[in-house]
Amino acid sequence: MKIRIYLYHLIRVVFGGLLVLYGTYNVIRYSEFLERLEVYFSNATVFNIAFIEALAPLVPFEEFVIGMFLILNIFVRKALITIIILFTFFTLFMIDADCLILALIHLFFCGIAIVLLKNGKYDLNSINYDKDSYRVIS
Repeated sequence: MKIRIYLYHLIRVVFGGLLVLYGTYNVIRYSEFLERLEVYFSNATVFNIAFIEALAPLVPFEEFVIGMFLILNIFVRKALITIIILFTFFTLFMIDADCLILALIHLFFCGIAIVLLKNGKYDLNSINYDKDSYRVIS
């Protein structure tokens, strides 16, 4: 049982670290990130919506914050649910933009988030998420 607990924490911290590093990399090379977004949106047919295109430049910052939540063990369940929603959308978007390798990578990370969410019972030291948010903070 201890091995599963340690493995859960290791995967959570490594996954959060990858999100933080990738978000930081995209912020440092923000102009290249915006150029890649232009290419993706020019190839997209279904998801070529102005609202989504306006919010897309915020993705590296979201990845950084969510990764920090995972590393610091803060709101892990909510962060994992957010990751599942975002990466499912990213997978569908990359399929629409004809970037199948990137879609498979996002699908893999979505699967990791689902496994972490399902095995949250191994997170014995985390906050009880059944409580309201104001109780968690105080």
